Amino acid sequence: MEAVEILMKEHRLIERVLDAMEAWIKTVGHGNWADDKEELAGFVTFIREFTDAYHHRKEEDVLFVAMVDHGFPRKQGPVAVLLHEHDLGRSLASTLHGLARQLSPWSEEDRRTLTSTTREYVSLLRRHIQKEDKVLYPMADARLPDPIKEEIFRRFKRFEEERTRNDERGRLHRLADTLIDAADARTS
Repeated sequence: MEAVEILMKEHRLIERVLDAMEAWIKTVGHGNWADDKEELAGFVTFIREFTDAYHHRKEEDVLFVAMVDHGFPRKQGPVAVLLHEHDLGRSLASTLHGLARQLSPWSEEDRRTLTSTTREYVSLLRRHIQKEDKVLYPMADARLPDPIKEEIFRRFKRFEEERTRNDERGRLHRLADTLIDAADARTS
């Protein structure tokens, strides 16, 4: 299913940014706190604008709707679990956003919250991606009729075309590259 291939390719990029987040959180406080807040703001931007508004939006507004329309339950089972996890991710991202925007230096409590929230977010997304890649997407591919799969793919392409007109997709990929490169520089 071509639409699933698009989502899985996005998962690989998200995983690379999660790797960068894990590398970054290990170094927080070893340098300039302002730089740490700036880098956190970059991660939050990627999470909110790519992972959520770009990737999760396609799942929620297109794939999950088609699945529910074709017999998958919305209030239980895989779709319900994954929608709940999207909401959990948004909540964790909101906490990180608040820390990134905080004007005062981070306290010890703020740093503990930052560390635990970042680790919780990374862990949640890694498990979430595995559920989609190994369970939900194969179910959708097996049970959705071919014309519906083709329509999902067309809707994904339209969604992406809208986002590429103003280079939103390119901007977010460049942000991901910047975050990943910074993590690579820290670990080499």
